[in-house]
Amino acid sequence: MEAIILVGGLGTRLRPLTHTVPKPLLPLANVPMVERMVRNLPEVFDTAILAVNYGLDEMKIYFEGRDIGKKIIIVPEEKPLGTGGAMRNCIDHVTGTTAVFNGDVVTSADLNKMLEQHIRTKAKGTLALWEVEDPSRFGVVELKNGQILQFQEKPERGTELSNLINAGTYLLEPEVLEMIPPNQKISIERDIYPQVAGNGLYGFPFEGYFIDSGTPESYLEANFKSIGNNGTAAHSGASIRGPSLIHESAVLQDCIIGPNAIIGPNVKMEKCVIRRTVILSDVKGYGSVIEDCVIGPAISFEKDLSRTLVSPKGSIPF
Repeated sequence: MEAIILVGGLGTRLRPLTHTVPKPLLPLANVPMVERMVRNLPEVFDTAILAVNYGLDEMKIYFEGRDIGKKIIIVPEEKPLGTGGAMRNCIDHVTGTTAVFNGDVVTSADLNKMLEQHIRTKAKGTLALWEVEDPSRFGVVELKNGQILQFQEKPERGTELSNLINAGTYLLEPEVLEMIPPNQKISIERDIYPQVAGNGLYGFPFEGYFIDSGTPESYLEANFKSIGNNGTAAHSGASIRGPSLIHESAVLQDCIIGPNAIIGPNVKMEKCVIRRTVILSDVKGYGSVIEDCVIGPAISFEKDLSRTLVSPKGSIPF
């Protein structure tokens, strides 16, 4: 079975980081987010199809000759095609029921259970659904007996059909993909799913966590969630204060790390305090307190930093 991962976006909300690193290759707990998504696919999915526009060359270079346990097919988009157009562009590689993911989503949705439901209900499509407190900022679904009957965009408080929103993970039959006009910019959410609502489109509500990692704040949250049980317990050059992850090639001297700090490869830090921060590769720091930041790659600093996104292309507060 195949899984399509939509990784064609510009990553504008994470600039300036994404000026130098395409968003799908930004790490979550020191593993590029697209690779982490592929590795987390259930065994039944043996092929990952990557729909790519921005960063195509970097993606090809990264996956060339790299074994991550699945067959990788990279499908270029010459121009942005939207979520639906990107899926349709991959149809020649689809053989049956297909999983589709927004490439920046970090979620606890159980794809095996979702697939079991999809098969049992003989659905044309199944959408993972997440419950929110305030649905007025989102599009919500009307769900009855497991079926999605209609969509409601940004309802006023008190008028919402439910508190369930689209969580960016889908199981689709080829007939849904075939509904998408080829070579056009199409939104699957706005243009196609409403056509299937009430006619074989099902919902899969889940609990746990759902993070859109496309902003600095949510990118940090997704990293900290990805630490899981793999946090580093000790490092010879640092005092560890809570869940943290330190790459084996990092060199630390007289540092306090954590809670929620992720240190990337070839990082060198001396006399630094690092909390709630992600530091990418080849960063050098001295005598600083760094809190709630994303830094790198290849940045050097000797000053305190807080709530800042820093890259070779500049820095912005968030």
